Amino acid sequence: MKTLRKKIQRINFESSISPFSAVHIGSRLHINPAEIVMVQADINYSNIHLSNGKRLFVSTNIQKLEERFLPYFNIVRVHRSFLINTQYLMHIEGSNGFLTNNKQCLISRRKKINLLNLIQLNY
Repeated sequence: MKTLRKKIQRINFESSISPFSAVHIGSRLHINPAEIVMVQADINYSNIHLSNGKRLFVSTNIQKLEERFLPYFNIVRVHRSFLINTQYLMHIEGSNGFLTNNKQCLISRRKKINLLNLIQLNY
């Protein structure tokens, strides 16, 4: 995963990706990554929670969505069932992450270290 992220960093440096570009999330849906609060896995499907309170249910699994969101460093996989947008992360208590709009997600102990390092780099 780290080598894939390094390749993406090189691609970003060579051809910058606009923060306003849309990402394909399933069927004919494209969405701006800044609008996504959290993605929750549901077997081979995904629930995408948006900042305006809406939820989208797409037939794309979370691994495929994670690959599509690699160029956007604020969207991070924090658990085998959750991707979150760190812009909407309010605080962390133990193994729970609390997001805006009263959303809550689990954070695995192995991925918590990477999440905390990422947050410190961004702020």
